[in-house]
Amino acid sequence: MGNIVGLDLNVDKDFLAKAVQESVMMGIAESLNGKNEIVSQIVKMVLTQKVDKAGKISSYDRDNQYTLLDFYVRKMVQDVTSEEMQKMVDEHREDITKAIRSELSKKVNYNKFVDAFINNVSSAVGNSWCPKIEVKFEQSKDY
Repeated sequence: MGNIVGLDLNVDKDFLAKAVQESVMMGIAESLNGKNEIVSQIVKMVLTQKVDKAGKISSYDRDNQYTLLDFYVRKMVQDVTSEEMQKMVDEHREDITKAIRSELSKKVNYNKFVDAFINNVSSAVGNSWCPKIEVKFEQSKDY
């Protein structure tokens, strides 16, 4: 039960909260002149609101390069492309593995790999930034 302005009116707080929420929603709907205006405002926002590459409004205007529509269309295309590529890799996993092993087993590629590794290690060791070499395999957090 709620105590309003010093008077105990025996009003349930949940009921009062629900009534206030409905009043606010009705006020917003009325101020936007009904459903058509609400849809119009949403469409306008999607077409004009600028966001960063993560779909968030950045405090730096320079980061807000895309409209919401651009962001969601790009995200949808990336997601569909990723799913299709994953399907293709799964379907041809054995063939891809054989091709990679075949290329890596060629002496020319093996020598290039070893030379690149040695050059990079010696370059890193000679760097004054205290080199650290770490090989790490982690499972994707998507699974």
